[in-house]
Amino acid sequence: MQGKTRPLALIVEDEVLLALAVEDLLAAEGFDTLCATSEGQVLALIPAAGLLAVAVVDLRLGRDLAGQHIIQTLRMRIPDLPVVVVTGFGHDAPQADLRGLGWPTVRLPKPAGHDALAIAVRDVVEQARTGRRPNGGRRITD
Repeated sequence: MQGKTRPLALIVEDEVLLALAVEDLLAAEGFDTLCATSEGQVLALIPAAGLLAVAVVDLRLGRDLAGQHIIQTLRMRIPDLPVVVVTGFGHDAPQADLRGLGWPTVRLPKPAGHDALAIAVRDVVEQARTGRRPNGGRRITD
């Protein structure tokens, strides 16, 4: 008898210890995972991306803000892919502007604890499943 297939999550994080912690959390939440530390690695994983249930993406990879481009690339393949964006940039920082990246997206500030990440992943997946957009999801300056 075969077991139920677990949903697949992509983790894009260049800090290995953080990536491992996110991987452990997602495994505990019932996901299988793929990990990438760079845009190049994500591009190599794109053939498997069609199977993704969620992506957890750090906006800053090394010195670059490649996370936004990675989200755009993933959403060209999976338009409604649920994405948790992890960022150390403040909510109003121009580097953390997520407009134009599509939906569903949840922003999670660093450092994020285990519980906050689990809640964000469940929330963004639920938004995708139900089509429910978050209340107050826009910046005051928009």
